Amino acid sequence: MFFRIFSLCVFFAAPALGWWCEGHETVALVAGKHLSPAASAAVAKLLKDYPALTPRACKDSQTDPMAIASTWADDVKKSEKTGSWHYMDIPLGLKKGDPEEYCVPIGPSVNGGERPGCILSALRSAVNILHSEKESDEEKATALRYLIHLVGDLHQPLHTTSNNDQGGNCTPVQFFDEPKVSNLHSLWDGMVFNRDLAGKKETVNQLADRIDQEHASKRAGWVKNAPEFDKWAWEGHLIAQKVSYGDLEPKPPVEKLDPKAECSVERDRFGALHITAGDAYEKEAAPVIEEQLAKGGYRLAEILNIIWP
Repeated sequence: MFFRIFSLCVFFAAPALGWWCEGHETVALVAGKHLSPAASAAVAKLLKDYPALTPRACKDSQTDPMAIASTWADDVKKSEKTGSWHYMDIPLGLKKGDPEEYCVPIGPSVNGGERPGCILSALRSAVNILHSEKESDEEKATALRYLIHLVGDLHQPLHTTSNNDQGGNCTPVQFFDEPKVSNLHSLWDGMVFNRDLAGKKETVNQLADRIDQEHASKRAGWVKNAPEFDKWAWEGHLIAQKVSYGDLEPKPPVEKLDPKAECSVERDRFGALHITAGDAYEKEAAPVIEEQLAKGGYRLAEILNIIWP
């Protein structure tokens, strides 16, 4: 698994993080509403006793401990060399198969480089640590912060899909009349979400309350047999095919996945298509994004309730 390098050049409208601050915070806030008393107490104690010392990149608009913890894994992915833990590259166009083919187990770094792993192996590792009686509480607090974040990432469809474009990072998209051309990944990480949030004049906390109410009837079905990380990865992958890429105008051609593909080459190739996303795309994408955030929150809570029944 190669390390996905997120470009910081002015081409991109914003940092390519898995859901921006508001998305991860929403997942955490929804989850917090459905924790068992035991899970709620355990989560609160670990996060209080072993707080993250890394400065938080997201503005301090939250007081909820889980919401604050939800973005920590992005803050440390360079220093901890865990960038590859946040995604997996299932090829666009693939409709069935074994997701393990696109994942490697977590292991030690080689010569100080990137630590191997993918989002599936990282999630399993976090759950195993939290279940273990041998791990220290400090290690469990770290695993908990990874779990909170990565469950959110798993529900961002472009974190389980690639078209030789690093999950949409190398596919230029003109979003409405934004002054700079953005990229598909940024649209799904936050641009669509934040535009919709601003249009509804909602805070993140209000959004979490609303989507929890709107999707409450689906919760039982969504959390059945949790955790099913492989299934959830495919679920997001199919959403990426149908909506994330499928509703673009024009649709980019499906490419055979090449681990050696260069972002600059793919960016030029897809840029020549002059892909746009406006009202029609937002209308399709926004409710899907909200549903994914609700799913992520419900499923995160269910995992924690299983660990601390």
